[in-house]
Amino acid sequence: MKATPLRRLRHSALVAALLLVGCESDQQASAPEAPPFVFRSLELRQKRADGQRDWDLISPEARYEFNRRLVRASRPEGILYRNDQPSFRISADRATVINDGELVLLEGQVELRQLQGKKVLIKGDRMRWTPATSLLVMEQRPEAIDALTHIKASKAKLNQITEDLTLLGTVQLERWRKPEPGAAAATKAETVVRSREADWNLRSGVLKAKGPVLGQRRDQKHTVLQQLTAQRLEGNTQQGFIDLIGPVAVVSPQRKGRLDASNTRWLFSDEALVSKAPFRASMQTSKLVGDGFRIDMAQSTVSVLSGCHLSQPKEELRAR
Repeated sequence: MKATPLRRLRHSALVAALLLVGCESDQQASAPEAPPFVFRSLELRQKRADGQRDWDLISPEARYEFNRRLVRASRPEGILYRNDQPSFRISADRATVINDGELVLLEGQVELRQLQGKKVLIKGDRMRWTPATSLLVMEQRPEAIDALTHIKASKAKLNQITEDLTLLGTVQLERWRKPEPGAAAATKAETVVRSREADWNLRSGVLKAKGPVLGQRRDQKHTVLQQLTAQRLEGNTQQGFIDLIGPVAVVSPQRKGRLDASNTRWLFSDEALVSKAPFRASMQTSKLVGDGFRIDMAQSTVSVLSGCHLSQPKEELRAR
C-alpha cells in the first residue's frame, strides 16, 4: 500500500529519533508505555499530493511520544508554501504537533510573517494550524500589522492559500500617515476605526467590515478632531482609502458641526472625506446643503461641489 504524506512524516520522525537517540534496552522496550524520544534537533517536511512543498518545521529540541503520535518542540520555526514558493514564515516559543502533522498548536510569542507583497505580520499568543485545510486560527490577542496599518481583533482566521484574513469580535483598525522624508513617525495612530467582523486580503489589501462603524481622527494628545459613523465599510489598505456605506454622519466636536450624507470615501493619505451624493450639514446656527462635498479634515473645511445653499438667521446664499 502506498504511504500517505502523514505516514511518511511519521516514519521519517521515527527514523530520525532512532538515529539521534539510539536503541532502548529490552526492559524499556517491553514497558507498557514507551518513553518519549528526545531530539537534539528536529526537521519536519510535508508535501502535497502533487509533490509540491506544503510546509517545513524545524526545532532545536523536541520530544516525540510514540504511543500518542505527538511531538512537543521548543522554539519552532517554519516556512509555509503556496504554489511551491515560500509564502509565510512562522515562529513560536513552543509547538505541539498532533497525529504526525494533522494539527499543530503553537503557543507563546507566535508570529506569522508574509514573505511577499506588503510583508504583513500576524502575531498573537496561541495559534491552531490545520495543514490539511491550510487554515491558521489565532485564538489569543491576534494583531495584523503592515507598514501603516495595525488591526486588532478577538480572533483571526487565515487561509494560507488565498491569504484571506477573517477578523472576529470587535475589530479595531489603526492607521498612521506616511511620515515626511526625515521626519519621525507619529507615536499614536491618527485614524482609528472600529467595526464588527472584517475580511482583509493580505495580497490585495481589500478590506470589508460589518457595522456599525465608528471612526475617529485624533491628534497626538488623543483628542478627537472628527468622528464619523456608517453602516459598514469597504476599502483597500494598500491604496489608502475606506468607502463608508451610508447613512454616514461626520461630527466635529470642537466646532459643534455635523454633516449627514450617503456613501463617502475616506482618503487617509489626503486626510479628506469626499462624496458626489447630496448632503446636509449644520454648525451652530448655520445650515448647508449641496450636491457632493470634499472635507479637508486637517483644516476642518468643507468644499461644496455643486448646488450649494447656505442659510443662517436673516441671511441666505446660493451658488453653483
